[in-house]
Amino acid sequence: MQQIYHSNATTNVNNREQIQKCFSVSNQELASRFNTSTQTVSKWKNRGFVQDASCCPINIHYALSELETAVIISLRRASWLPIDEIYETVLLQNSSISRSSVYRCLVKNNINNVPQDKKDIAKKFKAYQPGYLHIDVTYLPKFNGNSYYLFVAIDRATRALFYCIYPNKSALSTEDFFDKCMAFFPIYISHILTDNGLEFTNRLIMSKKGNLCTKDSLLDIKCKTHDIEHRLTKPATPKTNGMVERANGTIKNATILRTKYLNLDQMQTDMMQFLVHYNTDRRHGSLRKELNVKTPFQAIEKWYELKPEIFKITPQEFKNKVLSLTQNKVNSHQQRCET
Repeated sequence: MQQIYHSNATTNVNNREQIQKCFSVSNQELASRFNTSTQTVSKWKNRGFVQDASCCPINIHYALSELETAVIISLRRASWLPIDEIYETVLLQNSSISRSSVYRCLVKNNINNVPQDKKDIAKKFKAYQPGYLHIDVTYLPKFNGNSYYLFVAIDRATRALFYCIYPNKSALSTEDFFDKCMAFFPIYISHILTDNGLEFTNRLIMSKKGNLCTKDSLLDIKCKTHDIEHRLTKPATPKTNGMVERANGTIKNATILRTKYLNLDQMQTDMMQFLVHYNTDRRHGSLRKELNVKTPFQAIEKWYELKPEIFKITPQEFKNKVLSLTQNKVNSHQQRCET
């Protein structure tokens, strides 16, 4: 069988055997005889074999520890989360980890592609053009004994995100958040999906006689005024509004679960910085593949090319508005008294 040598090899198997047999001959003489260097002669004299040695390093230094590798593999196989979300999860434990390291780990363990049966199990959201908002409210840490809540809205098509901090989760807070969403998002809003919390709807309020309330909530009134369809999830099924539930987790993982804040102002500043990063730079694996985009802002640009009539402002104007959030920080809403 033909011997395969390294591309820079200056000797072959026969030369090496002769060098090893002529141990008493000087290196200079052998180097001249075989037209090579004295270092090469010395190397083969002191080796007990004549085949090329492996080019692999003796000690391999991996970017990920065994524990980090195990966590990545476990997360992927248990949930089949997108690579960006897995990356952000392990980034909380080690800020030096790169996204490419996570990707190489998935490829090495043959889990970089989601199996077809897992794709079939996953229930896909019905495709809508921009303007369909998922809205929810979640808890934030207390400061000086005071509770705070985060109202979150995410657009189904572009994954554009917006949120505000409030001292309560009343219907008045929801009404104010609706107005802020109308001013923030660059598209005309056509649908809103919420759960059945009292801050969103009155339909589960029951009278003493056992009759359900038929009076419109403040959010219902706002939606009717702007010709927006307000849809509600089926009671006790939070997965129906899973897109915004997942957004809540992403926000918390990047902010309150990662950093211990000394006060409300510090938390709000950090959360506004993440909001800017999310909309302009953060890669989102759930965006429609045919759009060929990576970030929510890129999705907005693409949709603007396809359907400019559904937009109130241009993508660049929207980007300027987002970037201004860190310059003109959105203060926590001072709730007016309900009487």
